[in-house]
Amino acid sequence: MLDDSANDTADGEAAALLTALRRALRAAGWTQAKLAEELEVGSATIKRWLHGRGLSFNTLAQLCRLADTTLGELADSSRTAEQEKDQLTLAQEEALTQDKDLSTIFFLIVNGWPPSEATEGFHIPPDTVERHLAKLERLALVDRLPGGRVRSRISPAHAWQRVPMRRHFERHLKQLFATIDYGDPETIFGAETIKLSPLGAARVRESIERFRAELRAIAQDDRRTAALPGEWHCVLAVARSMRPLIRP
Repeated sequence: MLDDSANDTADGEAAALLTALRRALRAAGWTQAKLAEELEVGSATIKRWLHGRGLSFNTLAQLCRLADTTLGELADSSRTAEQEKDQLTLAQEEALTQDKDLSTIFFLIVNGWPPSEATEGFHIPPDTVERHLAKLERLALVDRLPGGRVRSRISPAHAWQRVPMRRHFERHLKQLFATIDYGDPETIFGAETIKLSPLGAARVRESIERFRAELRAIAQDDRRTAALPGEWHCVLAVARSMRPLIRP
């Protein structure tokens, strides 16, 4: 079997990557014994490799192929697993929603964009971006990395459902959706009328969270492959009772 009992010799991101590799190999049905037979080495060698000892890049690539994954996918998986260990405290969420530019910069970082996108896409001055990055670091919401990179400590899958973020939406984004021209052919929308029990409504909430994940996957793929310049979109998925429209 593949186990995590031994300590990785690597630290930080590398250790998380090795954990993701072991998880991917287990999911693909590989054991240490089967890997040793496939690669024609001893089980002890496999164990050392899977914990970062003597693991070459070529061997890592070979293990990725056996796990039916790529190094990029492993990196994404390890990053998400690390992020999901952290959840926003109520105090962090309150602080995050006090300033629109601060929350914009944070959401960009959460979704894998460099801080420079805040200036390029949202016209936030570079000195303001730097000031807010320092605040996000003090709030333990991001980590500053070598080379000017910044990493979120929160997963993009985080559910923004508590009161501070709901108030933030009410103040800054609600009007954006209230003024949509649904007659415009370029407006992207869909609507469905359904009758739901409380259980059904709970399933709709879960479906919306899955939809968010699908949107993130579309955006990531589009970022890698699109030849044309992109434009920022805000997507709202919402369900509400039709009681106000029904005659008494």
